[in-house]
Amino acid sequence: MIPTHLKLSNFTSYSQNPPELDFTKFKLAAISGLNGAGKSSLLDSITWCIWGTSRAGDSSDDLVHLGSQEMNVEFSFELDNHLYTIKRSRSKKGGGGTSLELWSGSHNLTEGTIKATQQKIIDTLHLTFETFTNSAYLRQGHADEFTTKGPTDRKRILADILGLDHYDKLEEKAKEKTKEAQTKLQLLDYQLLEIESELTQKEERSEKKKLAEEVISKVEEKIKSLENNLKNLRGQKELLKIADEQRLKAEQNFLQNKKELEEILLQGKKRKLNIEFLKEELNKLNKVSAELLKLKDLQAQKDKMDEIKQKKLELEKELSEIVGQVNLKKQKKEQLTVEIEKLNKQLKEVHVAGAKCPTCGQEVGKAEKSHVHKNLTGQIEKSHLELSKIDVLTEEEKIQKIETKLKDLFFDFNKYQEITAKLQTLEKAQEQKEQMLKIQATLESEEKVVAEMRVLFVNKKTSVDLLEKEIKSFPDLSEKIVKATQEIADIENGLVIIRDEEKKAQGALGQINELISRTAQMEKLQKTKTEEKLKLQKEKEVFDELALAFGKKGIQAMIIESAIPEIEDETNKLLEKLTEGRMKVSLQTQKESKTKVLLSEGEKGYFTIETLEIIISDEMGERPYELYSGGETFRVNFAIRLAISKLLTHRAGARLQFLVIDEGFGTQDAPGRARLVEVLDAIKDDFEKILVITHIEELKEEFPVRIEVSKNSSGSTFEVVGI
Repeated sequence: MIPTHLKLSNFTSYSQNPPELDFTKFKLAAISGLNGAGKSSLLDSITWCIWGTSRAGDSSDDLVHLGSQEMNVEFSFELDNHLYTIKRSRSKKGGGGTSLELWSGSHNLTEGTIKATQQKIIDTLHLTFETFTNSAYLRQGHADEFTTKGPTDRKRILADILGLDHYDKLEEKAKEKTKEAQTKLQLLDYQLLEIESELTQKEERSEKKKLAEEVISKVEEKIKSLENNLKNLRGQKELLKIADEQRLKAEQNFLQNKKELEEILLQGKKRKLNIEFLKEELNKLNKVSAELLKLKDLQAQKDKMDEIKQKKLELEKELSEIVGQVNLKKQKKEQLTVEIEKLNKQLKEVHVAGAKCPTCGQEVGKAEKSHVHKNLTGQIEKSHLELSKIDVLTEEEKIQKIETKLKDLFFDFNKYQEITAKLQTLEKAQEQKEQMLKIQATLESEEKVVAEMRVLFVNKKTSVDLLEKEIKSFPDLSEKIVKATQEIADIENGLVIIRDEEKKAQGALGQINELISRTAQMEKLQKTKTEEKLKLQKEKEVFDELALAFGKKGIQAMIIESAIPEIEDETNKLLEKLTEGRMKVSLQTQKESKTKVLLSEGEKGYFTIETLEIIISDEMGERPYELYSGGETFRVNFAIRLAISKLLTHRAGARLQFLVIDEGFGTQDAPGRARLVEVLDAIKDDFEKILVITHIEELKEEFPVRIEVSKNSSGSTFEVVGI
């Protein structure tokens, strides 16, 4: 992990818009400033953004800037030539809420939950917060965190640093595979027991098959005998049925012909009665012809009177129209006469002194009088002209002519009504005549049918007599057919029973054959399962060995054993520079127990304990960690942590490449601080980024690049100097 950029807002002492920290501008830098200015908060923002924790622990609300409701941190870093960005924010509004995002370039790698996203970040870095703070981050007041931990915790942290959790997963998988194999082996043992139990019945099944085949053979012989008897009986019954069907057919034919003969006789009687009825009706309707002749004369008279009536109606209509025209002309003539009189009166009034205009009511002057006189005179002449054109003499002459014609047309209304009433019977008489013609046609048809039926009756009577003689010659076979039917039913019932026996025997044989086939399959399956068991036993042995190899006492112990000398050697190299060869560290991974335990064959002895002991010595010899001075313990812690950090950068897994030292230089004298700076300068090529946090003025001048942190009333800020 190589830091590239850091953005924060409202984080601890930093307010809303502090500057962005660009890590790409330097390789080694000191973060300087007064105590409480906010130096360590920059590193806290990084650990909180990545892991959600800091020096304040897991409580995020305590990190929100005083007076603010939310904070945001965005941290970008490079890992394996990929640029990643983590964005974490916290809001105190409502019940409080946190958001977390992971980006790779423009690709959003955020999971559905914060927990899942956090795990993805840890998996990407191959680094937990505890591993980071025990290796690459020497926190203020926690420089001795790794050294003062118990041997077991030290070994666990070292295993995390070396990425040995992968082997824990492999061990767990191997154990799961062992468990799966054991489960399958138990199932196979149970299956093999079942197979062996079933194979003990092999001889018994062969004997049962032989008996079943003998039963089927006997049953098949009985079935064959009964089927032959049944075939013969069915043939005899079929012949009897054919003969009996001929007799039944003749009887049915006789009954049908007899019924038809009776029907012919009945129809003949009905038709004779109908002929007599039709003749009587025809006699009644013969009088209609004479009445029809009289009605035709009356119809001719009525037609002539209808012509006179129609002509009279037309003349009356024409007279009414002309009288209407004359009345209109007379009315128009009267209107014009009244109008002329009115205009003459107005003409006289115009020439009277003080006369007023008939239109506007004002007094008429001399000039106006002349104009009005001319206008009125013109209207009077126009009205006289229209009056002269109205002539009613022509219409009056037409009226006289029409009235003369009407007098000449005589129409006897009473006689017309009398004829009309008589003619109403004409339609009824016509219908009666048509009915008479129909009756006559029906009568002729009925007489013809009766004649044909006489011939048909004679022929049908002859057929009936012949069929009656034929029926008497047939024997009655019904008893023989009943007897044959019963015998057939008895044999069929017997066949059903014996076939049921055959079916059961075949079923039993089928089951036995299936069992025999199953026995063969079981023998093959027994062989397969036995081979499978041997294979699983070998697999289980392999997985048992793998689980042991991947366990804490296997490969992991070997890797730690191989890493310890490297850490010890690197620590002592650094202590050589820091203490001028005075101090030395020895790391022990095993030691004997303090008490004896029972060994084999009743003997007692000491057993080996897995541990990670740190033994410190100087020119005076070995002493406990607590008996060394603060400056000496810091140099030891510093050397061990740097050695572990360098190991971390050179091992697979967590490719950190980032070292942070928060304070700790205050315990050193001037030569000691100088040696620490020399060591940092010597190891700077082993890390891509090194940050040193200090408030010591003379020490910060030793660094070419400084991040100078200051604090005012609005909050903390910083400035990068030396770029």
